[in-house]
Amino acid sequence: MMRQTYPLPAASLRCVAALILLLLCQAAAASTDAGWTLAREDSGIALFTREVPGSPYLEVKATAVVDTSIDKVTAAFGDGNRCAAWRRMCKSSQVLKVASRHERFVHMVLDLPWPMSDRDLVVRAVTEIDEASRSATVHMAPAPGVYPLQDYIRAQSHAQFNMQVLNEGQVALSYRVHIDLGGDASPGLVNPRLASSTFEDMARLVAMARG
Repeated sequence: MMRQTYPLPAASLRCVAALILLLLCQAAAASTDAGWTLAREDSGIALFTREVPGSPYLEVKATAVVDTSIDKVTAAFGDGNRCAAWRRMCKSSQVLKVASRHERFVHMVLDLPWPMSDRDLVVRAVTEIDEASRSATVHMAPAPGVYPLQDYIRAQSHAQFNMQVLNEGQVALSYRVHIDLGGDASPGLVNPRLASSTFEDMARLVAMARG
């Protein structure tokens, strides 16, 4: 039986660059996808954590399958110059430079809960589109030297977000997060809060995407 495919619409491909907002506080995963431990599963969202060699901070991954269109998913992210509604701890977001259709630099400020002070970060976001698998992946990494230090402790973040069209009305979402907040941020305080906020952010994103 021939499998029917649903290519990503051209309009959606143009919107994919906006996905950089999805990982305002997140970091890139290691080269392998092993070692994850399921930490929570609720309402169709699965949350995983794993240790990162050389870091006291956990990496977090959230996944979900949403009954929606890819256009609605991309519309939930905004244009990169302000915080999207799904991201609770985003204080501000500004696109510093659009290097190309699939590459941009963004400065973000994170509104962290007491007793931690707010942080900022600068990321380079590169979008990779795979028409064969009907997926798009945004890779984010720190961009030192692009934007001067502000009145915040600067966090170092890597992140990866993936969305894949499963069929005409269903999209799979996955993102991974690992962040070093710098300063005296305690891993014992950061790790559980990062896990819970990542799950809550994914839940809001899913709700918005379903519209």
